[in-house]
Amino acid sequence: MLKIDLHLHTVASGHAQCTLVEYIEQAKKLKMNVIGISDHGPNNAETLTTEVYFRTLDRIPDVVDGIRVLKGIEANVINEGGDIDVSDKLAERLDFVMASFHENAGYIDQGKEGNTKTLIKLIRSGKIDIITHPFNTKSYDVDMEKISEEACKNNVLLEVNFSYIKGRKLQSFTISNLKIIIDIVRRNGKKVILGSDAHNIWELGDDSSLTSIKEEIGLTDDLIINNYSEELFEFLGIKE
Repeated sequence: MLKIDLHLHTVASGHAQCTLVEYIEQAKKLKMNVIGISDHGPNNAETLTTEVYFRTLDRIPDVVDGIRVLKGIEANVINEGGDIDVSDKLAERLDFVMASFHENAGYIDQGKEGNTKTLIKLIRSGKIDIITHPFNTKSYDVDMEKISEEACKNNVLLEVNFSYIKGRKLQSFTISNLKIIIDIVRRNGKKVILGSDAHNIWELGDDSSLTSIKEEIGLTDDLIINNYSEELFEFLGIKE
């Protein structure tokens, strides 16, 4: 069970089932320390969010009933230039910015080479902290080695996303890609971040799907930034 989980979606994402208040109550029951609101950016076809929604997240207390609540976003890549659907001003205002390719969010698949160039531009932009589910190359193929190396060079975290390793969703290419990520992160002296990608309270912090593949992909506890709250907060540039 994660003590820190920054990848959760509330009803504001349009296809999730629970509210922030419900997540906080669940986090208390699970004795978690930190959760992060990371609803989909406004370009996502299903989301109910707007720029105003994210701009007003700072009105939520930093600590609610003992749970540290970080305010973030899972933004969408929207063009070949690696731009995302959130303004620079808003990105600076949020505690963290995650981003990736998502269907029906404006970006047109450019194939492996084009998608790789786009993600590299995003990584080098300095606008994001985390690339979510980078190993999901079935939807948008990328050169996993190039992306991982570039993320390490530019101090961007790569996410091990639980929603893509559950049951039938776990594919052979997923294992291969995760091995590449872990190997490159280790060689560069960096860490990965784990994220449940929760769409309801029963998925929050649940890392049970990782157990069966953790050894196979070479993931050890010392490589998981969720295990080091001070380091994570320093990385994000916020006070713990």
